[in-house]
Amino acid sequence: MQKTKETAHGLDAADISRGITVPTRDGIMLSTNIHGAALGPLPVVLERTPYGKETCDQSERHAGMARALTRAQLAVRFCDAGFIYVVQDCRGTGQSGGLFRKYTQEAADTVDTINWIRSQAWCSGFIGMVGFSYGAACQVSALEFEKTIIDAACIDCGGFSDAYRSGIRQGGAFSLKQATWAYAQAIRDKSRAGDDAAVAALKSQSLQEWLEDGPWSQDHSPLQAAPAHRDNLATLWQAGDHSDFWLQPGLYKAPEMLAGNDTAALFITSWFDTSLISTLDNFQAKSKSPQASSQLIIGPWSHGNRFTSIAGEADFGPTAIPETGLGCSLLEKRLGWLRYACEQKTSNHPSPTTRIDYFEMGGGTGCRNNNGKIDHGGCWQSCTSWPPAHTRALAYTLAGDRLRAVFPIKYETERRWTSDPHNPVPTLGGAINSGEPVMSGGMFDQNVQFACSATDGASLSQCQRTDVLSFFTEPLGADIHIAGPIAMELWIMCDQPDADITIKLIDCYPANGPAVNISDGILRLRYRDSWRFPQMMERDKPALITVMANPSANRFAAGHRIRVDIAASNFPNFDVNPQTGAQQGLPGQRQMANLTLVSSAQQPSRLLLTQRIHTT
Repeated sequence: MQKTKETAHGLDAADISRGITVPTRDGIMLSTNIHGAALGPLPVVLERTPYGKETCDQSERHAGMARALTRAQLAVRFCDAGFIYVVQDCRGTGQSGGLFRKYTQEAADTVDTINWIRSQAWCSGFIGMVGFSYGAACQVSALEFEKTIIDAACIDCGGFSDAYRSGIRQGGAFSLKQATWAYAQAIRDKSRAGDDAAVAALKSQSLQEWLEDGPWSQDHSPLQAAPAHRDNLATLWQAGDHSDFWLQPGLYKAPEMLAGNDTAALFITSWFDTSLISTLDNFQAKSKSPQASSQLIIGPWSHGNRFTSIAGEADFGPTAIPETGLGCSLLEKRLGWLRYACEQKTSNHPSPTTRIDYFEMGGGTGCRNNNGKIDHGGCWQSCTSWPPAHTRALAYTLAGDRLRAVFPIKYETERRWTSDPHNPVPTLGGAINSGEPVMSGGMFDQNVQFACSATDGASLSQCQRTDVLSFFTEPLGADIHIAGPIAMELWIMCDQPDADITIKLIDCYPANGPAVNISDGILRLRYRDSWRFPQMMERDKPALITVMANPSANRFAAGHRIRVDIAASNFPNFDVNPQTGAQQGLPGQRQMANLTLVSSAQQPSRLLLTQRIHTT
């Protein structure tokens, strides 16, 4: 343990204890820094991280800053606000002992740490938690685990409701950001440990080639120099069906556990973040708690990049930055939430509240601005429930290459295409975390990828790739605002046991303007009826499937077209389906699949949106 004195303002009288070891139930010691304990007893804020307790991640970079706050600067902010700040390396990372088991170790380790803090003389009894991404997963995993009391939580872009449905798998497909994260984290861990040979071995691998090669297993992986990350990733990749494996603490949080939980919870996510679905699930469950306040913020950002109004290739305008649109930074939001939770705990008459601030994208010109980004614009909206009140279902039926608001349609549509797993449809934007350098999240012009020959937007299905089907509305006569779930009901035939169906919702600007992605989704056909009990496709027999996309909020302006693209892959966002029906997550043969989409009065294929009809 090293004990030092900070001279930064606000901490000049506070001892900072570094390398304190906190014991866990199985005897592993977790390395912990404690900022401000000499000022106690005071309320405590705990943060747990696998990224190193001495540094901060990009979420602590705010508007106008060239780089993120240092850990010492962040500690000053918490101590100035009247909190003792505790930050800890997760098991098997940093200076903590043990073996890293991604996600599944955090519930017990977090609870053991909280119990240890409560036994310290410098703790007043109030414990709040903060943490971004993996740090958010630590918080959610501990809520109601062994009835542990957490007084407040700031759950920032992470934490699972059901990791099988969002974050690790989605629609049965495997999210390859788990692979890119493992690779990057392995290099970070080995670099911190000074293992130059392991770093060199990892960096000598071609990540793109490994992803194209297929599933990574214990014996087939670029992570041989980092066995813990190799084995964690292989385990997640091979758990294809929704077995009891996915019900472990850290991977699953039952809604009723959150509904009965008294933690005051602030949730933060964004439209282009893989945490979105789980965050909405957890917020909706948590908001049912009669004794605790909850708040939700949904921005248009990519993962953690709240210091800019740009996500991918789009600029959402100055109000997209929290300091402008919400009146303060998200750090100040967290500090305010923790102070509010303290006041509520000591109040004789607490008054729980629920609030949602979400960014409705759209309303821009579609032109490139001075920084070369697409002006898509947007504005903040507030409500108290999700989806917002005053919404209704909006359905468009697929007919020919059009999306028709009328039903029934007058004629049958059959669209055929071939899915080649050796040539998957490339990812271009979307809800992607930790994908660099092989893929980026955010909004991009989809016409750049699918170079279309249309001159007026009327032939957007005429793309260079023949394995992408496009359907679009006529130019809209009035603005359409969506806010809520997005899905497609499709009648699909396939001549192989398994394949994937992907969907992408797109906002098409008029006059050869850009076509920007709003949301996307995927379904592995073997799971069309059950996640737990897969059923292979019957050759050329139509099956009704529902593909859920990520929820979103967007204003489709008058004159724009709503477009959906349907394909059978989205790589490297998701792993490529070999289309053989073989066990998932293991290297093997791949084969072509011929698919047919049907839409008729008897078997209508439809796009399902949630339209906001009250816009004031």
